[in-house]
Amino acid sequence: MHLPLRRVLACAATAALAGGGLVATSAPAATAAPAKRLVDDFNGDGYGDVVLNLRLYSTATLDKSGAVLVLYGSPSGLSRTHRKLITESTAGVPGTAESADWFGEATTTGDFDGDGYADLAVSAPGEDYTSGATSWKDAGQVKLIWGGPNGLTHHGATTVKLGTPAVQGLLAGMDLASGDFNGDGKRDLAVGNGRGGEAGSVLFGPIDRTGAPASRKPLGLDTGEPQYADTMLATGDLTGDGLTDLLVSWDTGTLKSTHGIHLLRGGAGGFTNAGYLKDANGATIDHRESERLATGDLDRDGHDDVIVPQPFALGHKGEFLVVYGAANGQDPARKPVHFSQDTPGVPDTNSDGGSDHFGKQVAVGDVDADGYPDVIATSPDENHSQLTNPGKVTVLRGGPGGLTGTGATAFTQNTPGVPGSSIGEGGFGMGAKATDVNGDGRADALIGVHAVDEVGVSSHAGGLWVLPGSATGTTATGSKGFTPVDLGLPRDGYLYVGWSFNR
Repeated sequence: MHLPLRRVLACAATAALAGGGLVATSAPAATAAPAKRLVDDFNGDGYGDVVLNLRLYSTATLDKSGAVLVLYGSPSGLSRTHRKLITESTAGVPGTAESADWFGEATTTGDFDGDGYADLAVSAPGEDYTSGATSWKDAGQVKLIWGGPNGLTHHGATTVKLGTPAVQGLLAGMDLASGDFNGDGKRDLAVGNGRGGEAGSVLFGPIDRTGAPASRKPLGLDTGEPQYADTMLATGDLTGDGLTDLLVSWDTGTLKSTHGIHLLRGGAGGFTNAGYLKDANGATIDHRESERLATGDLDRDGHDDVIVPQPFALGHKGEFLVVYGAANGQDPARKPVHFSQDTPGVPDTNSDGGSDHFGKQVAVGDVDADGYPDVIATSPDENHSQLTNPGKVTVLRGGPGGLTGTGATAFTQNTPGVPGSSIGEGGFGMGAKATDVNGDGRADALIGVHAVDEVGVSSHAGGLWVLPGSATGTTATGSKGFTPVDLGLPRDGYLYVGWSFNR
């Protein structure tokens, strides 16, 4: 099975698998914890946990069977020891690990069964399905691993009953997203397909311990690509009505533009198609595979805004767009705003040689706890320090007027306080996520790299760097670097640690 470039973005970091069982070290000593989080706190200790998607993880006998690595948050943030590596060979996880299952292709979190602990949904789009004497190759599956007082305990997991017809090569689970789409207070699960025409479906919660949802509906979007469509999902409340809206786009497995970004408005009866996101000229905004949308209320007007990566714009120098939300979806009174390295206040310019791909990955979080979400934008192919493609990460600030370049800060692996040093083809910024892993109320920047400067480690193994949030914003002080070796992963192979995270 061939998956597109975006799907080569796998994820990172973690615990060794021994004899098919789960290796987990003891948790840090208990301390006063922040309030319980139902979105990404698997053990209920109040600290955000992080999942690294490792869909290209292989064993000696299984090629690209896949895995996920769970890193638990704590008062000191993420650690090298409090982690769990989960595969389909892990005790308690249903199914059988096979080559090219791509377990860990996509993950999303939330309290799907309503027990007060966040759960983990993991897709395996390359999973084969058999019923009686009939088999369907690459039909795809989604597994739910239940959270609890001890985290993802691996003795409570189920296969989600997707309710889709068995289709050869459906690739169910090419992407996952979650939210409360119908406003009933229950967590729902959106599942994107890779083939078959229909873009995907939504499973309305709660989802019980047998994997059965309360109900299910197709998204109602025909990709027009029965052979292949790389469906991408993102969530946010653009309309400000308290219901989660779903953004859906797709690509045909090439580097051509997508079909556009659909906005499906959440509602008591399901989704309503609000059309495409539009640019300043009223044209449909397209974006390519591997360019993940991010959302957040950058100006605190009660409506989430959409950050659209455009890394191939401006002659591959790159930019991103901010599309502002309003009562009916996109705000018709505010034109989308372009941000590049030429935006006033943004460090560096587009005047140097090479393709920076600014905005290749974007993430949204309030890094200084001022109440306004900020944007982390990466340029993994940025040249500096007389090196080729060592990469850079820029943090732009949200505020009453929306996002601004004023006060933006930039970081490389040569920034004082950042562990390690920049290397050629290091790709600092191949992945990005913003989440509070130490409970201080500020979003920390999780940055994936392409390669680490460590003897014997593959140049495609990846790595994870964490830059904490602070009262003044993202800082190098107290930052950490995690190489594959630090996390108990193989030294060789195409792991792409830190390129893809839970959503």
